[in-house]
Amino acid sequence: MAGHSPHFSLTLGSLRSDTDSPAGGPSYFAVDRSLELPADGLRVVLAERGEVVPGDVAELELGDEDGLERVFTGTVVEVRPHAAGVEVFAAGTVLALLELRASSYYQEQTAGDIARDLIGKAGLDAGDISDGVSLPRFAVERRRSAWPQLKRLAERLGFDVFSDREGKIHFRGLGEAANLGSGGLVGAAAGAAGAVSALAGGGGALAFGKHLIATVGSSRPALERKVVVGGESPMSGQGEDKSFWLTAKDTDFEDSAGDGEETLVLDPVARTKDLAGRFAAGYLTGLRRTRREQRVTLLGQAALDLGAPLETVDAPEALLNAKGFVKALRHRFGGGIGFLTEATLCVEGDE
Repeated sequence: MAGHSPHFSLTLGSLRSDTDSPAGGPSYFAVDRSLELPADGLRVVLAERGEVVPGDVAELELGDEDGLERVFTGTVVEVRPHAAGVEVFAAGTVLALLELRASSYYQEQTAGDIARDLIGKAGLDAGDISDGVSLPRFAVERRRSAWPQLKRLAERLGFDVFSDREGKIHFRGLGEAANLGSGGLVGAAAGAAGAVSALAGGGGALAFGKHLIATVGSSRPALERKVVVGGESPMSGQGEDKSFWLTAKDTDFEDSAGDGEETLVLDPVARTKDLAGRFAAGYLTGLRRTRREQRVTLLGQAALDLGAPLETVDAPEALLNAKGFVKALRHRFGGGIGFLTEATLCVEGDE
């Protein structure tokens, strides 16, 4: 965006505001999105509230005179007036999954099938959904929100559940975890790569002294573990009709992934030895994510999305040259700062 002026377009219920007609007098926008938080967040500072009330549709597009890109889709959850104006807070579409309470029983369904069903029950649109594995039995209970139950299912596979800029819900593996499942991953990776290509001028990487305003990295000791997963059923050894039985000897139907100090996970969903091994690989991938990360600040990049592959190059310090995927985003737009994007990069592997 060098040499370009930041532009916006905001919808809050009946309020329509943009750079040319700034109804409501918006002076600041902050969008926060992360794989580690359930719902995206939007904060808007207005001079006048207009008719904005909780429950209104909230949409924000940012960019420049060459075009705008959606950066947030959700619903107003709080209006906070004060003497100098009003602050409006909105939550992303995952809010519907947080509020959904449903009782459902699934038999011989894939993890992706379960995700699609719950996303549909919440009235949301499904994005890239990976089928993952077939589960002999799985239950969702209405005593708890659907979100943590779907999130827990994703963690077993090393997957993530998150919404994109348009509000669609994704259930798939990112980075190393993309190789652990099947279904829809090729298309998802291609779309993410396109976003980075456009961001970096076709180079697919952010160069020091060219794209980056600031960056900071962190490196921690490798968290190597042998993850052992055991279930409850002798189905692997005695057939599918025994899937509801309890095993008399846990070690007969457990499996593991990784090396190092042993971490035991007892998971009743792992009703076969194959599932125990697949879940162990998923849990291990999640543990390994904590080793390295990098935070970069650059001129506003509205097209960047969660899960997009990202790389930094040409740094004077080797640890600041990193390759991974976007795990968190923050867009800031307002007087005195223009339009800035902060991205947190999950760096996997030993590079």
